[in-house]
Amino acid sequence: MDWTLKNIELMSGFLIVLIVALIIIALLRNEFNTLISIIIAPLIVIIAILVIIGWKEDNKKKTEKKVLLAVKNELEYNLQILGHNQNILDNEIELIEDNKFSEAPKRNKLILEPLVPLKTGFWEIIIVDLFPNEVKKSELFVKIRDIDMKANKINEQIKSRQNYKNANIEAHDISSTVKRYDRMLLEDVEKLRNAMMKLGMQIYKLC
Repeated sequence: MDWTLKNIELMSGFLIVLIVALIIIALLRNEFNTLISIIIAPLIVIIAILVIIGWKEDNKKKTEKKVLLAVKNELEYNLQILGHNQNILDNEIELIEDNKFSEAPKRNKLILEPLVPLKTGFWEIIIVDLFPNEVKKSELFVKIRDIDMKANKINEQIKSRQNYKNANIEAHDISSTVKRYDRMLLEDVEKLRNAMMKLGMQIYKLC
């Protein structure tokens, strides 16, 4: 079946040439009506079926490519966000650690710039619109689902961290808790970045 789908155009061309040859033979032998009913008509039906299958496969591949490109763009966007957030977290940890050894700090320093949430939702797009072959399906779907889950987890951590900072900005020990948030986020950000890079390279090859 796979071979048929990949060679629909070649098969259709061959059948068209065969039909033309049969028509010429039928005209020469005055057996046109007989050949039409027995051979040529069924061949035309087969060609029509092949054309429909080819059209569906072509649309399927175009849809698949569009969705893969959308996922690739989201991965690139999220990688930029991860880099931006990582800089904020690194700087904040550095500030906290430097300030810890001050003689009489009134309040530990924190970076008030909020982290940017990651863009999620492309997993739903994949479920609805992407139709890869069976081999790619099992591998690609699992990777994209895993990345979507990790991204949602990080977004929840970002939200929880910001809520804590907003509610406890005057607390004496806020920096130690924020530092734990930051280190946990940095660890998850690095894991997600590696997964996104690997998936991005795979999708780039498919596109």
